[in-house]
Amino acid sequence: MHLTRRRLVTAAGTAGIGGFAGCLGGGAAGEAAEASSDGAVARSSFFVFGDLTARVAGDTATAELLVPVGQHGHGWEPGPRIREEIRGADLFVHGMPGFQPWVDAITRDLAADGADVTTVDASAGIDLLATGSGHDHGHEGAHDEHADEETRDHASEEAHDDHGDGADPHFWMDPLRVKDAVGNVRRGLTAVDEGNADAYAENADTVRARLDDLHDRIASAVVDGSTETILVAGHNAHRYLADRYGLDVVSLTDASPDDRPTARDVERARRLVDDRDLRYVCADPLESQRAAEQLVAETGAEAVLPLTAMPGLTDEWDANDWGYVDVMERVNLPTLERVLDA
Repeated sequence: MHLTRRRLVTAAGTAGIGGFAGCLGGGAAGEAAEASSDGAVARSSFFVFGDLTARVAGDTATAELLVPVGQHGHGWEPGPRIREEIRGADLFVHGMPGFQPWVDAITRDLAADGADVTTVDASAGIDLLATGSGHDHGHEGAHDEHADEETRDHASEEAHDDHGDGADPHFWMDPLRVKDAVGNVRRGLTAVDEGNADAYAENADTVRARLDDLHDRIASAVVDGSTETILVAGHNAHRYLADRYGLDVVSLTDASPDDRPTARDVERARRLVDDRDLRYVCADPLESQRAAEQLVAETGAEAVLPLTAMPGLTDEWDANDWGYVDVMERVNLPTLERVLDA
């Protein structure tokens, strides 16, 4: 069944938003909405986690995403009503410490109050990459040849890492690491609803099979490609993609979405386009396109292409009921094929 809107969760001062449900195979789009009101309720703090939870929950449990459509999941802050929604859930699925600071505060409060809510870190046990420091924007430190000649133009030389333990949170850019996150979600759902363990296990296997297929398709595009360099006019959210597939992904700024490119960052990117004869500049549809459009206007690059780390859910993706795998297949994979000349 397809990704589909479910029960509404309304933040204070915002419109209602939909959660996600269903397994990854075929079926009626509205089927998952019929989950029993007596079943477990899982709520998630981020689009990718919410989608994975809904896929594993299937029509056995209710899965809800807390972040409104169009909001950037890194910086969104919930109102009091959302916090109460979390307290009313059986399971709360979130990311690593420091990824969303409001999550850290809520999980501390839940623990201190002895709340009857099981919390699951979707990244637990996953081989996470350390965030780079300074100007480490490429795969294995692969910058353009002029990068080391320059210094950052920021007020501080800190990496602006808003992820508390120094690990890069964007593991979901690697489908094989996402398979481990699926296991975390399955264990969380089983912990709060042991009687339906078999259903969750079956759904998780379906998700993993789809992730294996996604991995194979990305790997084929890389093998068939004539280049390995991808320029992203945004923050450094694609290191796991580079790590898994041996790509050289060069970003304008560091791992924090709050970083803004400086004039030197843009000039470095201009030289990279010229030196490596890059045809495309990538940008996340949920972030500013300004730097990418500037680079296309000022270099020989032909166009801006979408490459997203899925910091949230766009209106288009929501209207099409796209989940994590759908976005990877329909947005990122076509871009990779064009950029890599596969």
